[in-house]
Amino acid sequence: MHPPAGAGQFDNSLIATTALAYVGRWGGQACVDANRFRSGQCREFVDCVVSLASGGKIWPVDPGGNYQVGFSSVGAVPVAPAAAAEGDIIQIGDHDESNPLHTAIVLTNHGNGTFTVVDSNWVGEPLVKELVGVHDWTPPAAAQFWRLGAVNPNNPGWHMPKGGLTGGSGLIGNQAPDTAINPPPPAPTASTNTVNGLASGIITVRSADADPAHPAVRMQYWIDGKSGQALDNAPGGALLSLDTTKLSDGPHVITTQAMAADGAISPLSAPVTITVTNHQLTIAVAAPNAPLLSGTVPLGVGAAPAADLATETLTLDGVAQQEPMTTSNQLNLDTTTLTAGQHQIKVAVTNREGQTVTWGPVIVTVTGAATGPRAVLPSATAGHADLVAVDATGRLLRYPWVSDGTFGVPQPVADGFADVTSLVAGHFAGPAGAVQLLAVRKDGSAHLYSFDAAGKAVDQGAVNGPIWNNYTRLTAGVFTKGGQEQLVGTDAVGHAQLITITVPPAVIPATPATPATPTVPATPTAATSPASPASPTSPASPASPASPASPAGALPGAATTSLPGSGDTPLSRRTDPHPAVAPAAVVTAKPAITTAIQGLPQSPVLAGAVTIQAVPGADGIDELVSADATGAVATFTFGGAQGFVPVASAPGAPAAVRLPAPVGTPVVGGFVGKDQEILVTGADGQTWLLSLAHPERPAQGAAFQSDAVVPPTQPAQSQHRLSQPAG
Repeated sequence: MHPPAGAGQFDNSLIATTALAYVGRWGGQACVDANRFRSGQCREFVDCVVSLASGGKIWPVDPGGNYQVGFSSVGAVPVAPAAAAEGDIIQIGDHDESNPLHTAIVLTNHGNGTFTVVDSNWVGEPLVKELVGVHDWTPPAAAQFWRLGAVNPNNPGWHMPKGGLTGGSGLIGNQAPDTAINPPPPAPTASTNTVNGLASGIITVRSADADPAHPAVRMQYWIDGKSGQALDNAPGGALLSLDTTKLSDGPHVITTQAMAADGAISPLSAPVTITVTNHQLTIAVAAPNAPLLSGTVPLGVGAAPAADLATETLTLDGVAQQEPMTTSNQLNLDTTTLTAGQHQIKVAVTNREGQTVTWGPVIVTVTGAATGPRAVLPSATAGHADLVAVDATGRLLRYPWVSDGTFGVPQPVADGFADVTSLVAGHFAGPAGAVQLLAVRKDGSAHLYSFDAAGKAVDQGAVNGPIWNNYTRLTAGVFTKGGQEQLVGTDAVGHAQLITITVPPAVIPATPATPATPTVPATPTAATSPASPASPTSPASPASPASPASPAGALPGAATTSLPGSGDTPLSRRTDPHPAVAPAAVVTAKPAITTAIQGLPQSPVLAGAVTIQAVPGADGIDELVSADATGAVATFTFGGAQGFVPVASAPGAPAAVRLPAPVGTPVVGGFVGKDQEILVTGADGQTWLLSLAHPERPAQGAAFQSDAVVPPTQPAQSQHRLSQPAG
């Protein structure tokens, strides 16, 4: 196994000084000394010198016979002719049949394209074959320069001895000093300001340090394997203005190198491919790297030739929106006004001659529930959860769970939620299983909502007490054994409060004379409604004192009617099955809803949390789980006056869920299998599901179904370049 080139295993100048030992002698002697073969041809001589200089560890020979590959395969890095130093190798041609074909070792770089070299089979030709000699040489432009060793900053370099070289053994020039050698810098990172590599006119190529703490002095640029300009480095990288009009239309490969102050040169950067189009109208669009989109989605638009463009048009579901060309190369797709589900987009650019070229059409999927306030409600499928969220128009929508990680077509629940900043679902009143929704508004107020038989939200009134928008995080759970469901509110500095909501009996209007809805069964009672005493189909008033179905403190209408989408709530799951979610009757006089607040000690962990959620714990008591921006997870139990006390993690338990930076409220629910998952939307528009029980598992993307009708076409592929010449 040979050592990596340039990693400091040997001094690059040793290649030169080893070759100089054979000046005036048969080149094949180096191969004899290296225990190789008896040949003194130029390439064989250099190969054997490299083997000797590296202690037999490097043999730069390609089994396929390619001379250039022989060097690159053992880790040699290409060098620009202007930067060539002692010990670098010049190779012309790549096979035995190449013409011209020659290999030489650099002794001195004269800076004008001329070098003093040592080689075999040049000096003495044609009279003396395979003789090693020193001479000045100006290689042709096709020559490749390679570096195998590391540069020694203390090496003064080789100089022609006084009186010149006359041949004979023992002539080694200036032996490299026995000092430490500096390894080369790491390869930089190359990038361009193009969209998917589509280039025309003048573009900018950036070469940035891999290690900004140890910046390079200069950056060397390579185009299609040929060395180009070398620029002084700068903070943030060196910027090359590349005139693509001097390149042929078609693909070109750009790489860069970092150059240290001592002359050491890094390996080449990863290649960047551009497609030059200066003579035919072409378009490329960079779509976001996310299968599900939300908010304002930037579409990077590149078109060439760029100087001749007039307009660009974004077409969304068949409706065109034409705009003048911008210098930002970006079109913004506003998804906030779109329904959740699939939509068709395409982008077209038109030049001043009226020619148009189009990217797409492609399909994108909009979540519709990505960034608004959200909460979870029990699903019709026991053990799972529906998502409720506020859309951009202020509608409260319910996204029913239909399968693992997939939500169905959104159903409207209520209007007028545009000023709502957070939602919390929980059981705060009524019989077991009744679920209400607390909505906090921008003005600091909060209202409590229940649900009627049709699944619509009904405002039960304002909740008195705190200034609700002081809480940056809110969650609901049962934190004491046998206790009722309570809220935990935490402010920006980690002050937590335990909030108990009290809902008094509601004032219920008299039952109307019209028959009840057939789907609402009559409440069994000895007393009949005073409005229709003889009607057997009229349900007893839930507020009637004689009604056993209306316990004290129950919300209006809380009793027996099963609401589609009801079931076991993931917010505070118990060992006993939950009854159905109870609907709410229409309330004409809203009750006064009050709160009792218990202050808790400040917690720095909760202060740094991105989300806090209540999850089922032991003995029917919920635990509080927090996750910060780094993905670190902490679990707490309620300790009375001590507040929420951290729970020690089990040995070997994962401590991070790799939570993305959220742009939408994270919530916890039963979204996949039987576990609890955090549902969070990241800045890329993707909604992710991350397991709390198994944070080591990869995140799963959530899917949202839609009833929108979209013409069939190909799906959008992120960073996929589609180009089409103008017809």
